[in-house]
Amino acid sequence: MEARDILLARMKTDLIGPGEDNETISDRPTDRYLTGILFPPRTEVSPDEDDESAEADNPEFAGTSLDSIKTASTFRPSSAGLSFAIRPMSSRASLKISVRAARYRIAGTEPDEEAATQKSRSKLWQRFPLNADVELVLSDWEAAGVKPVSLAESGIADASLHIRIARWAGVLLVTVALTNDARPAKARSRQASEEAALFQVELAVSCLEDCHFVPKPDRSGNSDVDDDAKASALLYRDVRQWAVGHTCSAVWDELEGASIKEVSSSWLPETTVHVVSAAGDVEFKDAAARAPLGATWLATEDDEKLSAGLNAFVDAYSQWIKKTESELGTVPAESAEQGKTHIRRCREAEQRMRRGVALLFDDAEVLDAFRMANAAMALQYSWRQNPEPPELSWRPFQLGFALLCLESIADDGSPDRETMDLLWFPTGGGKTEAYLLLTAFTTFLRRIRAKGNPSGAGVTVFMRYTLRLLTIQQFERAAALICACELVRMGHAPAGAALLPAHFKSDVPISLGLWVGEGATPNSVSDAEEALELNSDNSPAQLKACPCCSKDLSWAISADKTQIEVRCVSAACLVAKSMAHLPVWTVDDDVYRAQPTLLIGTVDKFAQLVRKQVSGRLFGIGTEADTPALVIQDELHLISGPLGSLAGLYEAAVDELCRNSSGHRAKILGSTATIRRAEDQILALFDRQSFQFPPPGLSHTNSGFAVEDREAPGRRYIGVTTVGRSAKFVQQAVAASLLQSAGDSNIPDTVRDGYWTLVNYFNSLRELGGALSLMRDDVERSISDYTSRRPGEIQREAGTQIELTSRVSSSDIPKYLKDLERHWQDPEHIDIVLASNMISVGMDVSRLGLMVVNGQPKTIAEYIQATSRVGRSRSIPGLVVTLFNAAKSRDRSRYETFSTWHRSLYRDVEATSVTPFAPRARDRALHAPYVALVRHLIPGMENPSQIEHHQAEAESLLQRIVDRVQRIDQPEAGPARDQLDKFLDEWFDRDNLKDYWQDYGDALLTSAEAAAERGNRARFANQRPTPNSLRSVEASTMFVLLEGAPPEGNGR
Repeated sequence: MEARDILLARMKTDLIGPGEDNETISDRPTDRYLTGILFPPRTEVSPDEDDESAEADNPEFAGTSLDSIKTASTFRPSSAGLSFAIRPMSSRASLKISVRAARYRIAGTEPDEEAATQKSRSKLWQRFPLNADVELVLSDWEAAGVKPVSLAESGIADASLHIRIARWAGVLLVTVALTNDARPAKARSRQASEEAALFQVELAVSCLEDCHFVPKPDRSGNSDVDDDAKASALLYRDVRQWAVGHTCSAVWDELEGASIKEVSSSWLPETTVHVVSAAGDVEFKDAAARAPLGATWLATEDDEKLSAGLNAFVDAYSQWIKKTESELGTVPAESAEQGKTHIRRCREAEQRMRRGVALLFDDAEVLDAFRMANAAMALQYSWRQNPEPPELSWRPFQLGFALLCLESIADDGSPDRETMDLLWFPTGGGKTEAYLLLTAFTTFLRRIRAKGNPSGAGVTVFMRYTLRLLTIQQFERAAALICACELVRMGHAPAGAALLPAHFKSDVPISLGLWVGEGATPNSVSDAEEALELNSDNSPAQLKACPCCSKDLSWAISADKTQIEVRCVSAACLVAKSMAHLPVWTVDDDVYRAQPTLLIGTVDKFAQLVRKQVSGRLFGIGTEADTPALVIQDELHLISGPLGSLAGLYEAAVDELCRNSSGHRAKILGSTATIRRAEDQILALFDRQSFQFPPPGLSHTNSGFAVEDREAPGRRYIGVTTVGRSAKFVQQAVAASLLQSAGDSNIPDTVRDGYWTLVNYFNSLRELGGALSLMRDDVERSISDYTSRRPGEIQREAGTQIELTSRVSSSDIPKYLKDLERHWQDPEHIDIVLASNMISVGMDVSRLGLMVVNGQPKTIAEYIQATSRVGRSRSIPGLVVTLFNAAKSRDRSRYETFSTWHRSLYRDVEATSVTPFAPRARDRALHAPYVALVRHLIPGMENPSQIEHHQAEAESLLQRIVDRVQRIDQPEAGPARDQLDKFLDEWFDRDNLKDYWQDYGDALLTSAEAAAERGNRARFANQRPTPNSLRSVEASTMFVLLEGAPPEGNGR
């Protein structure tokens, strides 16, 4: 029995019951079991349990700090049912409806020698199973409307079925609901209510004669829907919805031939989301096609074999396209044209890959850079502890993406240079490694072509993220690559068959920089020195272990007090022996001075382009270095909403600052696992067309490079409803059951570790805050209760918990991530993680396999990303339990249709909204990217008062922004020009300005915070309020708790 089966079986026993068919229990049934119950009509939820009703159907309250408002009449469920469609074949068409349930009756009292009276003794409750089967001829009921059927004669007193049948488009729409009709004589008696309730309720419907179930028609349909909807209709055409639950969820077993025999209710619906194999289609299994997947092979093999291998690899993809194209005849007529579109995109990908292969052997410098990049990737992979496989082997999609992008990176005149290539692959597939390879390739190619000139130095690649956790984790990965690249450059590590240029050893070091907010790392070297001495939260020590040998690192200020340096403490380490210090910079002063080859930062940091002249050095301005050649935007779906809109505005400046001396813009790559209408978002953000790789085929199960693997244990999702209970009560019960179940003696110790640490995911900090004490107190009591019901079982201690949210300091995040890797037998292991959406991207801890999601996240994308944090290892398949708040209509709908949408998770991903040139966004910051361009691109504009001497250049840059608006959002181009013209006129009028930015002086700009503090004075000074960070997009208010009573007469 698999570990997950044990956890689920125990949870079903704990939450629904029964322990045994004819069990006798000593506590009230409604205290022991929390779901699968139908109560007598109008049974009220006690006020102390009704803590979620305020958020019922008001999305404005979701995730806010508003207190719950009690409602006067919240009733526990007294009915549950199913809706489905039937196609009758004759007038004899009939159904069988089966009902299974139980009632509990007082059976006596528990013997207790110390009890002084009969009243003080515990009552014993005995279970009585109930069964009823009803056969229904559909034609007799079709015209009857809603009609109740008493189940008293069938074996269940005080219960009835309510059946509604309606004809639509040749099928019968049927709803069957089971109702508890019991009316206890003593309406307010707790005992009478307990005895009247129906427990462990099950409802099943099957076809008996001359009829069959039909699925709900496809939702997407018509010719007026967008391209993504058409693609989803094609790709997910085999995913059908056969039934919907009411109060409960609906489940079924689909047979071959797209048919089912029965639909039934479930209180713990379960769906397995199969993993996607990155090994690709069977076409890639051929030995000739697999040879190029070895990074060392690509670095060292001779040209002839390398050419043959890479062409065989592309041929394998071509064969898959031919095979898929031959299946177009099986596609429904309404999706046939969409199928042809998908094949055309696959052919385009193939042709681009072939051009990449051809370029390798037409240009020796490109080939050398490609070999060096693979050599560096293989070297840094070898530094991992017990890597599996022992040597780096590319997944087909990783090599395919690299070949696809080669030409547009190497040739800035390529027609694909202006296309943003989007790597779309499920989480955990290895997207990071794919663009790290391209980072190394771009770095080496630039150094080779510069031939030792300073133009080859400077920032070569920008890598941008939105979340601290993601940024810091990717910084650790990138550090290993950059150290490996530097060793190759120095000649201290093999470069494969590439010819190492003579000038490499005297080149500027290949380095890595971290450019994030002051809350994460200091801005100045002096602040960094102080932070190291005080061990502050914003320490520059963002790497905890050497990327080469995993030993400790030493961070300290240099002897001349000019920079912060990091060294490996191991004398045997290759990096320590080869370098005076690691080529890693985390302090702003050092980043601006060193101009690191790869610069990793958060998108909001780019607001500093307006404020700081020195930030222009990162784009080669004021230096001899070329502009950045490659921009990588990871987790593209996170650049949305207000943050995305402002990021799109500032991108107008970044794009122009990256334009090289030939007038070509930087190549942009992106990656995501969850996005819809990506082409619209990419146009709005980056002013580019897009190309998704791998392009989809004809089914969501196979895109050539990504294939659904039904042999591997997938991630299992379980739904739990809070109906009739408070969300907190269900939350603590589920957590306690799972935590105690992880210690079950039937789970092998070799497997137990994956389910020992419970990740609790919350949609808001308010909800998470309420769970802090819940996990300490209520969960511990429930664990004790569950243990007592299983004689001989040892109660688990689950007291060690951590929090992973935005409230955690940056310096603590790496420590917590390391702690999460501790084995369950390690005394310092973590039992419980309380997490927010901070972990939804970037947290990669392979041992984690268990998660509880408290309430449906706001978007499907967040749900996919968050739940993908567990079960990332094939040896530890994930188990996700989602608690759906029945007080919220959206949660209720998701629970009742649980099976359907989990079978097609990616189909329902919502489109993201980015409107950088909408009026509100323009009002806030349209002037900011314009000031950044004027300041950095016009020589002599270090001082804003010089604007009158550079009118022509300033107007030319203004026109570039207007042209961009015209391409992205044409109706806003005119208003954008009017706003920029007005701003420039005001600038000309202020010819005595000394500073671009000064919060409390006479300057062109001031921070939005300072302007708000000064009120009208800032407006009269004509200083334009400007965001200092893109994080401060939405208005917020800070509350401070003051201790002590208020002064007398001041407040109540």
